[in-house]
Amino acid sequence: MVKGTAFAAGESGKHQAELFVIGETKAILTFNGKTVECRPEEVSRSQHIGNLPLQLSFPNGELFLPDNEADLPYCFQVKSRGWLTRLESSKTAILSSIAAALLFIAAFFSIGLPGISTGITQVLPEEIPMAVGEHVMSQLDERMFTASELDTERQQALNQRFDELMKMLPQMPVNPRLVFRNWKQGPNAFALSDGTVVLLDPLVNLAQTDAQLESVILHELGHVYHQHVMKGLVRSTLISVSIAVITGESTGVIDLMTGLGVLAATAGYSRADEEESDQFAAKYLSTIYGDASAQAEMFALLGEAHQTEGMSQWLSSHPDTESRIEAANSFQTE
Repeated sequence: MVKGTAFAAGESGKHQAELFVIGETKAILTFNGKTVECRPEEVSRSQHIGNLPLQLSFPNGELFLPDNEADLPYCFQVKSRGWLTRLESSKTAILSSIAAALLFIAAFFSIGLPGISTGITQVLPEEIPMAVGEHVMSQLDERMFTASELDTERQQALNQRFDELMKMLPQMPVNPRLVFRNWKQGPNAFALSDGTVVLLDPLVNLAQTDAQLESVILHELGHVYHQHVMKGLVRSTLISVSIAVITGESTGVIDLMTGLGVLAATAGYSRADEEESDQFAAKYLSTIYGDASAQAEMFALLGEAHQTEGMSQWLSSHPDTESRIEAANSFQTE
């Protein structure tokens, strides 16, 4: 006789039970005034998995869990541990699994997620980046920017030069346009997902030559050409939507991307995105002027302006000024 716990078929209530085996022909389970009989070979045994108790399943669905597995007749005892149990008890297997999981997560975020974001960005209908760009621009105008104080003649001249630059550049995924705004936080420029390039008055006033200002315009057009804005928004949205699915928190995708777009516009891009846009600008500056020295000069002016205004390096949307100056200067010899 083996004592244990039994569960009736289709019920969750447990009962004290006793199991008897008579010879090799009959297994008898008694619990709660009920008797279940069958041949021993009709009883199935569960695998040993970690510390989970052994379960004996009877043909009609009853379950029996022995209090002490060692008391079971030989015909019901598990002769060897399953492969899953051996893995669970192996420290080497556990550590290897943890290491593999960490590598998978790192690979997904460093390779998989950017790749997926790029693929999605390339197949998005044009209406999405246009809608997101318009929403972001309206939010920036409402919360941060004021009307440009540049005179009309200066704006017209810059728009004319912008059109001339566009004729020298490869086909863009969207049609860029140049707009002017004022901002009290210092010199800067932004590119939005719909191709809008925003020049802020302090930046225009800071540039000492047209070439220096064009280096910034070309840099922002590099973001447009490589679709850095939408790639970043899609990547952030994938993460946010995944969290929303898990937590049950729902929000409109366009509204979500708008909020992320404002953050992206003001907080900057990844280092890889910045380097790619720097190279784009340096390439076409070299084509137009023979070298990219104007880019290095503009970086130096921006660095001086940030230091003068007491803005710490990490608050700038275009960080690591010294290395970017060096890269612009070295581009001339390539």
